[in-house]
Amino acid sequence: MVAGVVIAIAFAFVVSGCGASGTETATTLYPVHVGSERTTHTVVAGETVYRIAQTYGVSVARLMAANGLSDARDLRVGQSLVIPGSYRVGSGSDGGVHRYTGERASRQFMWPVAQGVISSGFGIRNGAMHDGVDIAAPAGTPVYAADSGVVIFAGTLHGYGNTVIIRHDDGYATVYGHNQRNLVAEGVRVARGQEVGMIGRSGRTTGANLHFEVRRDNVAKDPLAYLPEPLPESAISFAAAGGS
Repeated sequence: MVAGVVIAIAFAFVVSGCGASGTETATTLYPVHVGSERTTHTVVAGETVYRIAQTYGVSVARLMAANGLSDARDLRVGQSLVIPGSYRVGSGSDGGVHRYTGERASRQFMWPVAQGVISSGFGIRNGAMHDGVDIAAPAGTPVYAADSGVVIFAGTLHGYGNTVIIRHDDGYATVYGHNQRNLVAEGVRVARGQEVGMIGRSGRTTGANLHFEVRRDNVAKDPLAYLPEPLPESAISFAAAGGS
């Protein structure tokens, strides 16, 4: 079971790095428009209301209500759905990264760093899907496990450089890429808040940062929906522009 999870996740990363070009994909690239006012999703064959809601971390009821759907079976291929909430965490119209104002997930992780600047958000970036968030911080800054779990990968992945992947309960996994050093080994159980690496610039990146992902059943989720809102006095901030 664990081996299968590692293979599935690692294979996804082999074909895509954090700075992947538009011809490379880490997961299925859904037709998505990320605008300054709203996010929309274009339905493709085989999708269901449940799957789309799960992908964006919103409830089925809220998704249906936002689109005037009374029956989940009314979904049509090519239909454009409005995703409730403001998901302006990718590159916005001003090129910056915005605070997450969508629906928070019931599962909450802790921030994997104590300080840093969110330089790039989850969503379409340069024509390709960016499966996580990039948090810029000085090289050597400690990287912490966002929750307790088992390390199922600790090594090097194409594009991601030195990477740690931790399996949590309920089908969740978190990914920590571009590390200067990985400080844990595969098979080790780690505690929430335990240091697992050091921020670096390994792999495909323009500067020292942590590429952080939250996945459930190997489907990438917006990490900001699973992290608490940074407090005003927090050392976590949002960049006006940028990305690594």
